Amino acid sequence: YTFTSWAQGSMLLMPPRDASSQQPLYRIIVELDLNPFLPVSHITRIYRCGVHEGELVGEFSLSLNQKRAILSMGNTTTRLSRVLHSINSSPKHFNWVLEHRLRWDCRTSLDDGSPLCICYLPSPSASRSSTSASSDDIQIASFVPPPPEASPPLPEATLTVFPSGHSLFDEIMISGLVVERMLTR
Repeated sequence: YTFTSWAQGSMLLMPPRDASSQQPLYRIIVELDLNPFLPVSHITRIYRCGVHEGELVGEFSLSLNQKRAILSMGNTTTRLSRVLHSINSSPKHFNWVLEHRLRWDCRTSLDDGSPLCICYLPSPSASRSSTSASSDDIQIASFVPPPPEASPPLPEATLTVFPSGHSLFDEIMISGLVVERMLTR
């Protein structure tokens, strides 16, 4: 899957080029929240495209001063600090615990400087608070955003979701965007 360039206030997640349908899967919108009673924040909203066009999958809000971070997905609204946890204080390795438990490892970079973020479904034997990887963890997705220091035009961001991750696509999508925002803060 590829993310389109930012245009007209949004970007789309497009299916693989060889897919029979070339209809986008998600629309991502980012807005500035200028509520005078809260810290200035970026709100990222992810909407479904296609048959369920316009259905809100989820949203997250991160204040510019990093003091407020909120996630809403489904019937859950919570502080992001309850969902995303750094592993061993690494700024590039995270546990995500919401409807499912995922582990994002972004400690590898490609030759052009792009982070290579691998999403794992931890093995059932791993404890919910485990901070270590297991050889039994299942790779369910990879996400390659553009290199943070690159000059325009930026390469397309890509998301690969393996068959074992398709049932978790919404959560992979939102958690991947949250992780990317954490990498670029």
